[in-house]
Amino acid sequence: MAETQAEIDSYIELYWADRMEAFLEEEEAEEEAERRESGSCGEMKKRKTAAGVGSKKAAAAAEDPVEESDIQEGAVESISTAKSNLARTKKILNAKIAKLVGVKSGEGPHYKTKTMTEEDVAAAAMYRAKGEETHRNQDRKGELDAVIKWIATGDPEAIRISDQWMAENVEAMKLEPKDPTDWLDEQAKDYREFWDLHWAGSFGKWEDITLIQPMLYTDGKPPQDVYPIRTLQVFSVQVAAITEELGWPLDVFGIVAARDSLDHNRNIIFGRQRDNCQTIDSENRYLTLTGPTRAVVVVDPVFFEVDLRVKGKTESEDRALSYLVVSCRDSGCRESYMFKRVETSKLSTVELTLADMAESVEATISVRVVDGEWPEGFGGLISARTASISDMEIKLLAFDKLPVAADGTIQLSRCVLSVEADGMLRVSVMAMANCLKDQTVEEDSKAFTAREASRSMRMLEVGSCKLEVTIAWSLVPAMV
Repeated sequence: MAETQAEIDSYIELYWADRMEAFLEEEEAEEEAERRESGSCGEMKKRKTAAGVGSKKAAAAAEDPVEESDIQEGAVESISTAKSNLARTKKILNAKIAKLVGVKSGEGPHYKTKTMTEEDVAAAAMYRAKGEETHRNQDRKGELDAVIKWIATGDPEAIRISDQWMAENVEAMKLEPKDPTDWLDEQAKDYREFWDLHWAGSFGKWEDITLIQPMLYTDGKPPQDVYPIRTLQVFSVQVAAITEELGWPLDVFGIVAARDSLDHNRNIIFGRQRDNCQTIDSENRYLTLTGPTRAVVVVDPVFFEVDLRVKGKTESEDRALSYLVVSCRDSGCRESYMFKRVETSKLSTVELTLADMAESVEATISVRVVDGEWPEGFGGLISARTASISDMEIKLLAFDKLPVAADGTIQLSRCVLSVEADGMLRVSVMAMANCLKDQTVEEDSKAFTAREASRSMRMLEVGSCKLEVTIAWSLVPAMV
């Protein structure tokens, strides 16, 4: 091939940067038109868009909407800021391509020329024909695939023609009818398209679940290049608001998953089939989380995939509650901190409460009953929190009746957390009388000092019930 895989990857990234820039220009034009129509000369409203910036809040039409200040929490950017960031990204990509092909960087993208072999010429003709056909049929995925392969033959015409097609595609996209309140759905579809093109060949199917297990280095010596790393903590996911046409309660099923750079596969946070829905209502809008199944690594951007549906009387009456992708990047902050990402789509507002965990390790928690019995008639809660963000609780298991296996093991809903390498993790258990509306009767907690490997064990007691809490510590790799 004329280009290395690194060059081809850079071309793909540049393509998507161009496409995103076109969308932002369209959003900016719409904002300007609305401003002129209203006669306002003030600051244009911020709109959450695909780049994490911009769209009108459908929450205004939603039942029990989240406060505006909460909606904008989590680094909402203006369209101009997003365009500036994209311009900077494109400049970096152009410089990267220039460096890879060994030419001097300038204003636009630069590509290496070479003497084409007969095989290259034949391949170029084939991929050009395929590109022309897919371009006519508006098959943008097929077109991009053909263009990348055409560029790889070294044919200089490939760049000129693909730029022309790009301009035509941008104009066509501007004419496509688009519901502005469904922008996040469009963004999610674009990300799926990008994932299939960029990662499917190396990491399998879109639906594949991560095969990387927790506790990789708990019992063995880690490699020298593995050390405490930035990770994301997931506190909660809630359906913060819905439109009037839905109405509470809702039987929700679907998936929330994180995709990081370790394998780009689904690290399940929440997952339920249609026949195992979770019922949420206006009093309890939080999803019962079951993950992540391993630490979420922040080296390259992390993408949270949200695909939630509402169960109807029949499958044909099911509704799409939320379909979106939320990205989180390396903040560079030296201290851990909590933040929220709130995204409003056509029918709902979804809120993710997360934490950026600096220089952290992975903690896998297990709990076992070693003596006595759980108080009869009592429900309970097993939870954990880090010393750095001590006001945020992570629910490991909430229960009316303690689920205990024959060997005393308690099946937790979720068990993997992140803790700063020099930090502390506190695990708590409390018993609550079911008849007293969850009033706490007894509780106990113990603190654990983080380690880079091995295990820590402490005992908790609630009444006559003794619980053994074990933390399996492990470093997390930046790549596999």
